[in-house]
This record gives sequence, structure tokens and C-alpha cells, in this order.
Amino acid sequence: MFQIEKTYQGWSWERVSRHVLYWMAWLLLYAAINSTHQEGSFLTWTGVELMIMGVKLPFTYFVIYYLVPNYLLTKRYTVFFPLFLLSSIIGGVVIWGLYHYFLNATYFHYQAPQFFSAKIIYKVIDLIYIASLPMMFKLYQQQHLQEKRATQLVEQKLGAELKILKNQLHPHFLFNTLNNLYGMVLTQHPQAGEVVVRLSNMMSYMLYDCERPAIDLEKEIENLQNYIELEKIRYGKRLEFSFELGGDVAGKSIAPLLLLPFLENAFKHGAETDETNSWIRINLWVENGNLTYLVENSIPSNGTEDMMPKTQSGVGLANVRKRLALLYPDSYQLEITRNDTYLITLKLNLDHEMPHR
Repeated sequence: MFQIEKTYQGWSWERVSRHVLYWMAWLLLYAAINSTHQEGSFLTWTGVELMIMGVKLPFTYFVIYYLVPNYLLTKRYTVFFPLFLLSSIIGGVVIWGLYHYFLNATYFHYQAPQFFSAKIIYKVIDLIYIASLPMMFKLYQQQHLQEKRATQLVEQKLGAELKILKNQLHPHFLFNTLNNLYGMVLTQHPQAGEVVVRLSNMMSYMLYDCERPAIDLEKEIENLQNYIELEKIRYGKRLEFSFELGGDVAGKSIAPLLLLPFLENAFKHGAETDETNSWIRINLWVENGNLTYLVENSIPSNGTEDMMPKTQSGVGLANVRKRLALLYPDSYQLEITRNDTYLITLKLNLDHEMPHR
């Protein structure tokens, strides 16, 4: 398929073919127009135009491969335009010289008028016209190439930032979970084996599944449920927990490890700091491609101000804010409020196309 924006390294057969076809189209067009409106057959004008191509081709390639990259693209306009005009005039004079001293007498059998004629201006304009289209193609290709490079740089920077942010989540989560497991092993808790299995599943998820830019929402929810079960084993009866799941979650995708920090934060600032009864409620539903995720937890009544959750604090929440801004710009709403309870509300458009990483 023909693509104007396609560029080449070196003169491949495809590139040469494109140039040959381009000049053949000009040759046939000029021959057809001149043979229709002037003396001489189509074959005659084809031969004439072939000779004139000996001037048009060098002029055009001089413009697009020397003047454009060295002066126009570098914004040296005061050099480009005078050189372009001067080379056009020289080329126009050379073409008119061919007509005056050779072509008129050889092909059309009549004596040409005096050399300096207004027709030289037409030849100059013709040269400018025939070189303008390749020049426009070249400028378009350069613009497309620059945009492509800029996009690649943005994506590389975005990918690097996302990888850093995601990797920061891993040790943060593992530090908390391994501390839980360590405590259970010391007390010979009967469910320590189940913790190992669930932790193994979560690590497999993080190490393998999370390498992809997007994951099935069902897998992300399964990861949340594994984490919940681990924490329920740890806190036992002193934690009241509810998880309501609704809507159509099948076939939906989400950035991996995006929902976990909110849940982790609820445990950190709720059950972990409350030695009596505490509670956490989670609601997650999907409707028309829009995810709503609510995480609410109790606040210890006897906690000090330093123990209270801050809406901007925490490594996990700080990172997830950055990830949301990078992955779902203008496609998410995040509200974190603290009154009698601590409530996080995330609304996310799952149909939003995330940047490539």
C-alpha cells in the first residue's frame, strides 16, 4: 500500500520504484497536455520532455535533498529562498536554451524567437511547480517523522515512569505482607500454609501478569480477594469486612495493581491501628464501561493525630495518583475524604485507551 509518510534508509528497490513512477507520471502528463494544445504528436512531446527531464530531475533533487534539509528544515529561510529562486532561474534559462537552440529546430522545424523572452519566466515557474510537490512530500515526511519520534520519546518516558511507580508498589506491599506472615509463623498459626499459597499467587500475579500494560479486571479483583483473605486471617474476628461486587466485570481490562493500594491503605489506617473492633467496606461495580470503586474504613476513636490517615500521605496512594494521571488522563475521578470514616472513591473509564509502554 502506498504511504506518502514512509521514509527509507538507502535506495531500496521500493524507493527507486516510487521515484520512477512519479517521474513517469509527470512525463506522460506533460506529453499529453502539450500534444493536445500545441504542434507535435504525443510521441514527439514524450521525447522532448525526456530531454527536459535532464534539467528538472537534478534541479528537483538539489532542492529536496540539499536545500530543504540544510536550510528550510533548519529555518535558515534567508538562505533557502534566494538559493531556491536563483537555481530556479538558472534551470529555467537552461530549459529555454534547449528549446531555443535545439528542440524548436529539431522537432518543430521553425526558427525560435530571440533568446531573451518572457517565456523564460514560464519555464522558471514550471520548474518551481514541478519541484514544489516533492518538496511538500518531503516536508510532510519530516513532520510525520518528528511527530513519531516525539511520540516514541513520550511513550518511553511514560513507560519508564510507570515501571518505576509500579516497582515502588511491590516492596511496599511485600514488606507489609511478609511482616504478617512472619508473625503467623512465630505463633505457629494453623493457617500459615494458606497464607503462603495466597502470597505465592499474588507474587505470580505481580511478577508475570503485571508485566503487561493492561490486565483482565477479573484477575485484578482476584488479586484483591487474595489480599483480603490474607488480612482476614491476620486480624480474625476483630475485623468486620464486606466486599460487594456488581455489574459486568467480564471482558474488561485495567492497569495492574491499580486498585490494591486503596485497599492496603484501608488496612494500614484502620484495622492496623485499631486494637479493638474495626471495619472495612468495599464496593466495586462496572456499568457501561465505567468502574466505580469505593473503599471505606473506620477510624480508631482513640488514635492520635499522627495515626490519622492523611489524604495526601502514604507511598502507595502517592504512587497510584501518579499512575492514574499517566494512564488515565481526563478519564478518572479520585476523591479521598475523612470525616467520621475514611472514604476513597475512584471512578474510572475502562474504555479509555491507555498509552503504550
